[in-house]
Amino acid sequence: MDQPGNRLPKNVEGKYYTTDDCNGCAYCASVAPENFDFDKPSNSYYVSKQPVDPNEEELVDEALSDCPIDAIQVEGNSVLSPEGE
Repeated sequence: MDQPGNRLPKNVEGKYYTTDDCNGCAYCASVAPENFDFDKPSNSYYVSKQPVDPNEEELVDEALSDCPIDAIQVEGNSVLSPEGE
């Protein structure tokens, strides 16, 4: 599978971020509206706030898992790691 895109500059510091693969579908913002915001000039979503509690973390993880184009990533973790490695 392809490598993830480049981290978008509007992402806040922290382990979760979106990449320039984002196509602006808004799935992430529908799942975790407290943590994602839209950048109109680039037609993409970015992490505007890192999760601050287990509930927010669960929602961001859900957005990451279900993002249709895998544009949400976790710093230091490969979402694509095969089982058994």
